[in-house]
This record gives sequence, C-alpha cells and structure tokens, in this order.
Amino acid sequence: MKDGMKLLCLLLKSSEKAANIARVCRQNDSLFRLLIQEKNDDEKNPRFFRDFKTLADVLIQETIRHDIGIEFPELTEMVRGEETNVFSNTLDKTVIVKVCSTSEETTKLLSQVLDDDVETAGVLAMEIHRDIELSEINPAVDYNYLENYDVDVDIADLGIWIDPIDSTADYINANTIIDEATDLHLSGLKCVTVLIGAYIRSTGLPILGVVNQPFYTYDNSRWQGNCYWGLYSGGKIQSSLTSSLNQNNIVVLSRYEDPTIKSKLSNCGFKLIEVTGAGYKILTVATSQADAYVLSKSSTYKWDTCGPHAILRSLGGNIIDFKKFSTNHDEDPSEFAIKYNDGDEAKHSNAGGLIAYRNSETLQLLQKSLVLSTKL
Repeated sequence: MKDGMKLLCLLLKSSEKAANIARVCRQNDSLFRLLIQEKNDDEKNPRFFRDFKTLADVLIQETIRHDIGIEFPELTEMVRGEETNVFSNTLDKTVIVKVCSTSEETTKLLSQVLDDDVETAGVLAMEIHRDIELSEINPAVDYNYLENYDVDVDIADLGIWIDPIDSTADYINANTIIDEATDLHLSGLKCVTVLIGAYIRSTGLPILGVVNQPFYTYDNSRWQGNCYWGLYSGGKIQSSLTSSLNQNNIVVLSRYEDPTIKSKLSNCGFKLIEVTGAGYKILTVATSQADAYVLSKSSTYKWDTCGPHAILRSLGGNIIDFKKFSTNHDEDPSEFAIKYNDGDEAKHSNAGGLIAYRNSETLQLLQKSLVLSTKL
C-alpha cells in the first residue's frame, strides 16, 4: 500500500478512535461535568462569551498525534491543532496530558487529572490504546475498496491540522434544534465533528481530509457515528461522497454574520440558514444539503477548515477567502483558495473570512450578490 492510502486509512482509524473517546466522555454525566474546563482569556475564541476546553479535546488531539507518529515518525512535529495539552483537575493540579507507551502508564497519568479515579482513567486509556479496524467506522461500508486505490504522497512535504472536537459548545450543551424544511441541524450533537486534514507544506494546499461525526444516529441507547473522506493529490481524486450538480440555493451562515451580508445574499435569492459548527457547515456543502457556507468574519481557523476543504476539493469545490473574492471578483477564484502553510501564530486564523462551495454555478451567483461595495 502506497503512503497516500496508508495515511488515509490511518486518519480514518484515528478519527474513529477520536469519536469513541468523545462518546465515552459524553455518556457519563458525572465524568462529563468533571471534564469540562473553562479556557483562559489567552485561549478564548473572541466570538464566544464563554469558550471551553474539555479533556476529551486534549485526549483526542494527543491520541491522533501519537498514532500518526507511530506510523509516520517524520510527521510527529508536523501535527498541529487547536488545543494545548495542559489540563487542571478540580483540585487545581496541573497535568501535561500525553499518550504514554502503555495503557497502564496512560491510566496512571489520567488518574491525576481525574482526582485519582483510576477506574475511569482506565476506561479512557483503553480507548486510547485500542486498535481500531476500518470496519468499526461504519458497519454498512466495506472499506476493502480502499485497497484498489494507488495513491502516493510525499510524506516529507506534509503537514496536518486537527480540530479534535469542533463545536465544543454543542458537545457540552447538546441542545438539538432541527430545521424541518431542510433537515439541517441548527445545533446539537450532530453538529459536532472531528476534523483531520493533511496539506502540502510547500504549496499550502489541502490534499487529504477526514470528517467524523461521532453523534450521527442514536439507536438502542447508543450513538453511532459517520465518517467522510476526500483525497486530491497528484492528479488523482477520490472521495467517499459523490459530486452533485443539484442546487438548492441554501447558504449556511453563522448566527453572528453581518446583517449587510445576509441582506445581499437574500436579495440574490438564497435561503439563509444559521447553523453551528464550522466543520458541520462545510460538511453540509460537501453532502449537498447546502450550496455554500459564507463567513465574512475571521472566526475560523486552519484546524476548522483543512480537513473538510480537502473533501470539497475532491468534489470539485473549494474554500476561498471571502474578502479577496468579494473585492477582486473579476479574477480567477482559485487564486483566493485558503492555504495552510502559514507559520505565524496569528495567521492560523482565516482572517479574510471564507466561502465554501461545491460547484462553480453557485460561485457565479455569489459573485452577483457580493459586490465590490461589500464592507467587512
């Protein structure tokens, strides 16, 4: 198996392990209350009055980093994400969270975070160290078809962005609201995603993305997830989804979007739906539930978009800079594609906003509504 497919299979398994950890942390109310920790002022996303970091976030990020490092040691330092690995327990004891060599060692470390609750720490450690089979991700899918793909990538030129739990507020609150007309989830656990994206460091372009929804369906008192992937590398394009030319004129937005932008889009005939979770919003575009996701603000980051961006590219879509597109709309939109190789900490933000779309027809309609007079 060439490195491209080896990496894809690894990221799929890692995303499912992440989903398992998220579900384990969520199913026990007393544990869940213990795990929630408010972020300090330096870590807060400015669009939220309150923002949270959970142990699940940290565990997932460090687990994915660990598993990637085992298969591809040269990528260990190239894995970046949203969270720090510093966590404090309810007794104000600070612990550097990491995955140890054995389950017993990881249990011992996690028990320090969990106020010496060795049993619960052991449950989490078991999930962290458990080997995942591709068949566990979605029992209805036969992943043996991946063996038919022959894709190689230059591992030495790759970087990886992780968002361990995107839409943490929904993960915590689980307040499900559904738009009955479109079946889009406006909020709730279905908006929670695990996002993993690989990009070429020399160009900044995403080539491989995995998006896992840990809380996709609820049946027989347990959650079952769903997973999507896309690959766009060396002229080879593969995806778990199929490209669709159907348009429904739906644009998903943040609830904090500028009223002027909303007015422009509405006047162009788009139906606007406010949805939580950057990863989920982009996923609705990839799955044809929406034609586009428009954001004029700098409230998403590289870890939010890298994975789903690669999936959109595999479907013929893209994610471009909102500000550049709306003020230079006569130029080739592909020139405004968001890139992921910025080394400056401040540039981790998608500062110019974004437009995620699946086909050029939608982009042409957006050009008519987002004119040069657009103000950010």
